[in-house]
Amino acid sequence: MSDERFDLAIIGAGPGGYVSAIRAAHHGLRVALIEEKHLGGVCLHTGCIPTKTMIASVGLLRQARAAQHWGVNVVQAEVQLTALIARRQKVVQQLGNAVKTLLDKNHVTIFNGRAAFRSPDEIEVRDAAGNVTAVIAKPAAILLATGSRPADLSIARRDGIHILNSDDLLALAELPTELLIIGGGYIGCEFASIFAGLGSKVTIIESCERLLPNMDKELGQWLERSFKKSGINLLLNARVAQAVATADGAEAQLTDGQMLCGSKLLVSVGRVANTENLGLDRAGVNLQSRAIGVNEFMETSAPGIYAIGDVTGKMSLAHVASAQGRIVVENLLATKTGAARQPMDYDAVPACVFTHPEIATIGLTEEEASRRGISVRVGRFPFAAIGKALAMGETEGFVKLIADANTGRLLGGHIFGGHAAELIGQVTLAVRLGATAQQLTETIFAHPTLSEAILESAESIFGKPTHIITRR
Repeated sequence: MSDERFDLAIIGAGPGGYVSAIRAAHHGLRVALIEEKHLGGVCLHTGCIPTKTMIASVGLLRQARAAQHWGVNVVQAEVQLTALIARRQKVVQQLGNAVKTLLDKNHVTIFNGRAAFRSPDEIEVRDAAGNVTAVIAKPAAILLATGSRPADLSIARRDGIHILNSDDLLALAELPTELLIIGGGYIGCEFASIFAGLGSKVTIIESCERLLPNMDKELGQWLERSFKKSGINLLLNARVAQAVATADGAEAQLTDGQMLCGSKLLVSVGRVANTENLGLDRAGVNLQSRAIGVNEFMETSAPGIYAIGDVTGKMSLAHVASAQGRIVVENLLATKTGAARQPMDYDAVPACVFTHPEIATIGLTEEEASRRGISVRVGRFPFAAIGKALAMGETEGFVKLIADANTGRLLGGHIFGGHAAELIGQVTLAVRLGATAQQLTETIFAHPTLSEAILESAESIFGKPTHIITRR
């Protein structure tokens, strides 16, 4: 048993858990952080960072192959998969070491092992052999940040060799000749973009009528056109009846009888919260469906126990987990000082899809605004009319802004095009601060930059963009 008394015990050291630990330590709280596998969690080791490192390599390869359009002669550009993987692992290791250093320097006590509740205020930690190595008793607060894992599909049972999840796909040492992907959400689309860029023949099977069904409709439509131009085969409104591993690959039979064959098949149909074997029943923590139920303050059904990140089933994004953790820490401090607590706001959360071109979104879509009974005005502006985009050869795409028709307040923004993930931060700030479209038009944007498309999109809400001709 640990004799130290902790103000906060955190289970899970992903971007929710470790960021919460550091924030709490900044305020002088004594923090215990328990992690079974790797500091940094899925995001660092099998999610955000390794995939974006691969995307960076693919982007460089794409530029090298098109270099003649920029007046540059590249004799030969080819993939060196072994070197690409080595660089990816180096980046992951460097960031992992940085997380460990930050935790150590902030005097966070780290426990390596699997955590489970013995009671509502007692946590035991076991090693890989099942031996109890520590017991953390009566921490003032407990934070669950155990994350999620790839969802399985009963009609396409994973074998880790031919039928894979996203973790398996990252472990491949050889490029698949033909890659079948079940699921056209953001993970499936990112992997499609990566492996098509590396030279695989890729087919996406999506049961909905469009890619990225949870995002603005135009984003999915533009991505479909772009994917088709790059040679990615799209089967929309298509369902898999059964998929099986074969001696040299995988076969997927669709409900319409069509048979597809590939050297590998990726199941990318969402993620499942990690709630098993935590002893949640002993702590009085209730589940909602398969996730831990929380309120707007990230409180569970058990007093003093909070949950953040993927395990809550809210929004499976690393920055959401970190933001939820900040809410928990600040509210713990507010409880001590008597200050008002802060709720979590999900209307001002950006989301990005790192395909080629990139996609980024914040706030409401037109459809969501309609469901809420909000009348809106919409502005659009194409990157093809932006000087910097033309200079960079990144003319595909647009910026779309959604504003309240009555107040002019910005409700959302959606970007398809080069560097969309970087640009969305400006729109996010405007939405977060309650800025109006008129205020955006009065803001000076540097020239020449891609961000000028945001300005022009705001101007187009009023029918007056500067650099395209509009009907009067």
